[in-house]
Amino acid sequence: MRVLCSFVGGAGHLVPQLPLLEALRDAGHDLAVLAGRSSGTASAPAGLFRRTMARPDGRTRSDGDISPLLPLDREHEIAAVADHFAGPAALRSVAAIGGELDGIDVVVCDELDFGAMAAAARARIPVVVVSVIVSGALVRPALLESALERLRLELGLAEPIHPQGDLFVVPFVPRMRNPDFPAPPHTEWMRPAEGSPSPRDGSIVATLGTEFNTESGDLFDRILAALAEIDAPAVVAVGRDLDPARFGPQPPHVRVERYVHLAEVVGRADVVLHHGGSGLFMECVLGGTPQIVLPMGADQPFTADRVRALGLGAVLDAVSATPAELRAVVESVRADVATRTRVATLRAETLRLPPPVVAVRAVEDLVARR
Repeated sequence: MRVLCSFVGGAGHLVPQLPLLEALRDAGHDLAVLAGRSSGTASAPAGLFRRTMARPDGRTRSDGDISPLLPLDREHEIAAVADHFAGPAALRSVAAIGGELDGIDVVVCDELDFGAMAAAARARIPVVVVSVIVSGALVRPALLESALERLRLELGLAEPIHPQGDLFVVPFVPRMRNPDFPAPPHTEWMRPAEGSPSPRDGSIVATLGTEFNTESGDLFDRILAALAEIDAPAVVAVGRDLDPARFGPQPPHVRVERYVHLAEVVGRADVVLHHGGSGLFMECVLGGTPQIVLPMGADQPFTADRVRALGLGAVLDAVSATPAELRAVVESVRADVATRTRVATLRAETLRLPPPVVAVRAVEDLVARR
């Protein structure tokens, strides 16, 4: 088969697809990728894609400054899926992918790439949608109907656009999803890439990702003030857009870096502080590490709900959390044996999911039926 992978946004929209894509390659299939950002494929193994194509995504690069941190608005984040991802972002995706579908047998895309779904539908090519939102609570098909109908009419499609594709692949444990938003009947559950917990070194890891890091107000400063008062090695990853020097001198046990390889440090840490992205959530689970979530937007408040419901750590208000509150919660979570046991149980459950080769067979069957 010739497979075209497409994703909108950064690496967080590609990484959940990688186990399936690598298994497709290992089964002898040919892969190309249309990347939402030029740096988005950096997390993919070398040689995975025969061809890599970049497309504009409408994002303005950061100027190295940090904008004020705004209060959470869940309804705004839910509405943005229809207003942005099923609107302007979808039209850009259709324009980019439309000329790349000749000879393609199947499109694999993330669950926010509605343009890839629409372009494939127009070309009568089956679509495999990979879930990238661990909670399942951000992309709500019932609230997308009007936006997808507008997109269908604008593109002149005869059939509706199915937001969960012809096959929906979920690389998360079923109970990670919010039970109010169950996966559809045509779901294939798939084991994600395995993390590897290492001997614990008592460290603390903090990161606010690669997008919300520049929308975080003084949150980094408050985190650093808290870590300065905790007797444990700590590393804070601020992102490539920010200069660590802007945060001033730190005590010897605290490092501020633009980038750290999270898969290596998370599995050794006692606790991870992060913004609540689905990728960081899974990194913590696979590393067997409790997490403290400070949600700011996108899927993050819904991820925080699952952290709280599953007992995997703690959730704090990113706007109001003080250094003293941060310090107290970090120390509490580090000492909580029950939380660490729940994380280990969820990790073991995750690794019992079906291997990616099972999903590959489902993709092959889908293409054969078409």
